[in-house]
Amino acid sequence: LEKPFIQVGIFSIEDNARRTAELLRRNGVVPTILAQRSQGKRFWRVVIGPAMTASDRAAILRKVRELGFTDAYFVTD
Repeated sequence: LEKPFIQVGIFSIEDNARRTAELLRRNGVVPTILAQRSQGKRFWRVVIGPAMTASDRAAILRKVRELGFTDAYFVTD
């Protein structure tokens, strides 16, 4: 990730990432699921973005937190 994204969650079970992404979509938020591997383990990140301006990032983060994802935060990598 080169641009500012909002990470909604990181999951060790792909179905959990997919359920989260679907809930976001049903509420008007367009997520991306990134499959990654670290230290031999596979995981899935649910991110939203890129959000180029500070106001975009704040609005998206507010919406995601209102949906119950209170641990969401900004990431660039």
